[in-house]
Amino acid sequence: MDSYKELSDREILKLVDDNIHRSVGYYDSEISKERELVTGYYNASMPKPSHDGNSKYVSQDVYNSVESLKASLLETFSAGNNIVRFAPQSPQDVPLAEIATKYTDYVLYRQNDSFSVFNSVIHDGLTSRVGICKVYWQNSSKIIEREFERVTPDELDVVLMEDGIELGESTEDGLGLISGTLFVEKDTSQVVVEAIAPEEFVIEPQAKSMNMKDINFCAHRMRKTITELRQMGYDEDVISNIGSHEDVERETDPEVLARHEDVGADRGFNADSYQDQVRSVMVYEVYMMLDVGGTGEAELHRIVKGGNALLDIEQVDRLPFVSFVPLPIPHAFFGSNFAEKVISTQNARSVLTRSILDHAVISNNPRYMVVKGGLSNPSELIDARVGGIVNTTRADAISPLPQAPLNPFIFQTLKLLEEDLEDTTGVSQLSKGISKDAVSKQNSHAMIEQLATMSQQRQKIVARSFANNFIRKLWLETYRLIVENETEERIIEIAGNFIPVDPSVLEDRRDVMVELKLGYGEQEREAQKLMAMHNLFSQDPMLQGMYTPQNRYKLMSKMMEQSGYLNVDEYLTPPDQLPPQQPDPGQMMQMQMAQKQLEIQERQIALAEARTQAEMQMDQMKSELDAMKAQADHALKSDQMDLKEEQFAHKRRIDQGELDVLMKSSTDVRGIASPTG
Repeated sequence: MDSYKELSDREILKLVDDNIHRSVGYYDSEISKERELVTGYYNASMPKPSHDGNSKYVSQDVYNSVESLKASLLETFSAGNNIVRFAPQSPQDVPLAEIATKYTDYVLYRQNDSFSVFNSVIHDGLTSRVGICKVYWQNSSKIIEREFERVTPDELDVVLMEDGIELGESTEDGLGLISGTLFVEKDTSQVVVEAIAPEEFVIEPQAKSMNMKDINFCAHRMRKTITELRQMGYDEDVISNIGSHEDVERETDPEVLARHEDVGADRGFNADSYQDQVRSVMVYEVYMMLDVGGTGEAELHRIVKGGNALLDIEQVDRLPFVSFVPLPIPHAFFGSNFAEKVISTQNARSVLTRSILDHAVISNNPRYMVVKGGLSNPSELIDARVGGIVNTTRADAISPLPQAPLNPFIFQTLKLLEEDLEDTTGVSQLSKGISKDAVSKQNSHAMIEQLATMSQQRQKIVARSFANNFIRKLWLETYRLIVENETEERIIEIAGNFIPVDPSVLEDRRDVMVELKLGYGEQEREAQKLMAMHNLFSQDPMLQGMYTPQNRYKLMSKMMEQSGYLNVDEYLTPPDQLPPQQPDPGQMMQMQMAQKQLEIQERQIALAEARTQAEMQMDQMKSELDAMKAQADHALKSDQMDLKEEQFAHKRRIDQGELDVLMKSSTDVRGIASPTG
C-alpha cells in the first residue's frame, strides 16, 4: 500500500481554488451565461428591436410560463401547515410522531419564512435549472436585561449560581436588601432555512445528484464583510491574511447585474475607499472529499476559505443543501432549463406581433413620394396636423409610397406558436381559466373538467418532484437537526394551544409522508363526498350512537383539508379540548319541569298499577269467596240430601216396624168357625 502524506493549508487552498474555477456555476461558466440570458427574457428586456423606429413590444411568454407554474406549486404547498406529517413507527409512537410533525412545522413556518424559501427555490428551479436551499443549525444568543428589587444577598447568590446570569449595577439599602439589574443570556439557537441564489452555489461539472456518493465538490459562495467575519469568531491573524484576491476585487456577477437591471443598479456597494470594516470578501464554504491526514481514505470536509486565507476546516458527515430540479435529466445534477425552452417562442411571437404593429402604424401614417419641386412648402407635409393644408404646384405632386400587404399567415403562425408554447411548458390555457372556445352546448361540465385535468398532468409531475425530492428532504433534515441540537424542553403555541416538546424523547429516524392538494376539482369533489357522508350520518337515527363528536371532528377536519384549509385547528377545536359547557337556565328549568312531569307520570303509573293490583286481588278474593260459597252450598245440599235419605230410611224403618207389628198381631187372631166349614 502506497504511503500518503498530510495536506498543508496551502495545498488545501490550491485544491479548493482549482475546483472552484472548474466548477459549474462560476461567473464565467456557460450556465451562468444562460441564467443571465433567461433573466433578460424574464424581465421582458429581450429580444431587442431591430431598429430604433420599430415597435418595442415584447411577448411575456417566459414570465407568464414561469409565474403560472410557480403559482400552482406555491398554492399547493403554501395553503397552510400540515402538508407534511411524520409516519409513526409503531402504535405506541403515534403521539410522538404527532409532536414531531407539529414541532417541525413550527420551526419551518414560525422560526423561518418557509413561504419565501419555497418561492425563491421554485423560481430558481424554473429559471436556473435548479433551486438550492441551505439548512443548518445556527448557534446564537441574546442578552436580556431584567430588574430586581429588595432581595436578600442569599437570594441573589442563588440566582447568580445559574449559568448565563450576570449581575449589573446594584444598590443596597439600609436593611441590607439589594436592588439592581441582571443580564440574562438567552439561548436563541435554532434551525435556519435559507434559499441560495443560483450564482452563489457552485458544483463539480459531472455531479449526478446531491447525494454524497455522487458528489466530490460543491460550495456556497457568499459575500461577507470584515466585520461579519469578526462576529463569526475568526481569529484576527487569519482575517489579516485574506489579502487582495481576484474575487474580492470583482464587485458582482453579470447575472446579478441582469437581475437588477430594471432598477438601474449596475454595481454593488463599495466602501473600500473609506473603511476596511465594511470591505466585502468573497467567502467560500466548500464541501469536498479530502484525505487531509494521509490515511488513505477521503472523508467529507467543510472548508471555509476567504480570499487567500483558510478560515476553518472540519470533518462533517453530510451536505447542508437541499435541491429542487423541475425538469430532471437522468444521471445529471442539472436538469433542463424550463424558462430557456420558451425563449424561442418569445422571440417569434415578439417579432410577429411587432410586424403587425409596425404595419398598422405605417398604414395609419404612410410614407409619401413627392415630385421634386411639387411642394410650395415641404414643412406642411411633414407637420401631420389633422385637416392641415399642403400647397402643391401640380396635382400629381404627392402619392403614397406603395406598401406590401400584411401576410395573412401571421395570425395562423401566432396560433401555432401558442399551441407550441402549451406543449413545451405543459401549462395549458384551460388550467389558467376556461376559454370561451372550450364552452359550448355540446361540451358537458365533465368533459371540460376532464380536459383541464389532463392539461395539468405535467404540472402534477413537477409538483410531485418538488414534494419527494425537496419537501421531504427538507423536513427530514430539519427534524434531524432538531434531534441532534435541541437539549431543552420547549413550549410552543399551535392554534392557541400550548404544547410541550421534549427533543430527548424524539426518535432519530422517521418516515415522512407528503400530502398534496393537486388536480382540477379533485379535492373539491372529495370534500363534497365527505359532506354527503356527514349529512347521512347526522340524519340517520340508527347511526346516532356510532357518530360521536370525535368522529364529527375527524370528518370535518378531513373535509377542510380537502378544501385547501390545512390549518384546521384554527377553525375547529378537538372535542377533548372543549371547555365544560355551562347549562342554560331556561334549559335547566325546562329539564326540571320535564323531570317533574316524568315523576308525576311515574306516580300515576304506580297508582294505576296499585289500583289494578288491588282490583285483581279483589276479583281473586271474590272468585275464591264464590268458590267457597258454591262449595258450602254443595255441602249443604249434600247434607240435606243425606238428611232426606236418612229421614226416608227412618220412615221406612218405622213403617217396617209398624208392619212387623201388624204382621205379628195378625197370627193370633181367633176366628169364628162357620158351621158349614
